[in-house]
Amino acid sequence: MLSQQSARISLIAAIVAAIVAAPPAAADNIADFYSGKTVSIVMGTGPGGSYDVYGRTIAEHISRHIPGNPTVIVEHMPGAGGVIAGNHIYGTAPQDGSKMLLSHAIPLSEKLTPTGVRFESAKFNWLGAYDAIAQMLTLWNNVPVNTIEELKTADIVVGSFSKSHLTYQWASLLKDAIGAKYKIVTGYRSGNDCNLAMERGEISGWTASWENLNSTRPHWLPEKKVKLLAQFTLEREPYLKDIPTLMELAPPDKKDVAEFVISGTPFARAIAVGPGVPAERVAALRKAFDALMKDPAFLADAEKRKLAIAPRNAAQVHALVNKLASASPDLLTRVKKAIGQIE
Repeated sequence: MLSQQSARISLIAAIVAAIVAAPPAAADNIADFYSGKTVSIVMGTGPGGSYDVYGRTIAEHISRHIPGNPTVIVEHMPGAGGVIAGNHIYGTAPQDGSKMLLSHAIPLSEKLTPTGVRFESAKFNWLGAYDAIAQMLTLWNNVPVNTIEELKTADIVVGSFSKSHLTYQWASLLKDAIGAKYKIVTGYRSGNDCNLAMERGEISGWTASWENLNSTRPHWLPEKKVKLLAQFTLEREPYLKDIPTLMELAPPDKKDVAEFVISGTPFARAIAVGPGVPAERVAALRKAFDALMKDPAFLADAEKRKLAIAPRNAAQVHALVNKLASASPDLLTRVKKAIGQIE
């Protein structure tokens, strides 16, 4: 009897040991899928700006954290402030985890400029956000405007990507908040295009991101090629401590409007995959993103390229989506008016 019990126990122990020793089938399947594959990081802007620098830096490092170590490349799909790229990842792109979206602030586009939007932001599988974009009203050095007071009456032209993009919306919000008269034009496909237009005198300035200036034109600030008049953040960034925020400049009855748009800034530095990607691949990609955010080699390269990294995980990003989705109709109407979408 005892020998039978011992044999049974030994058999059970052997089975348990075999199960523990064997690699999970799901991990094997994911590695098998990604091995030899090419994964694309798709961004809704052209080359040469901060998105391009971030995308290429992420592409260089994230592969080693994805099972199967696929080749990772970047793709540019500019237009409509990132909406075209968002539509692609949400709908027509393969729903297999081979296409990742380097997002713009598309949850704001969905709520504020829904024409042409064919996605629901809450249904994307967000992997996380690597920073929250910090943008500033940036003017070329020869523009005769040096203060917010002078900006109120200045007859200048501010460039932007499109009405659904933060480059347009920040300029509109500031214009509305201080009662300015400047003109905002659209049609530029990237931050690099805006910088070139500013150098040519085609536009007086635009709402550039800190990373765009600091990583693609690092000599401009020390050489005083540009002037920064306002920053679109909740609080003054340490590296912009002398520049007022939109929250400071907005009158009391418009501060909630500014805060709503600012709450969408992490999505302009976020990564997502489509809603139909299998759950086990989403989990693997989220794990890869979290590991990337702690990867010393990635962080060293980001620092070398002057890219800020302040990550949020998938749960935090989804919570922000839900916060934007719960905004009241009254607030949305006032935001749309402030960004020039309705009269």
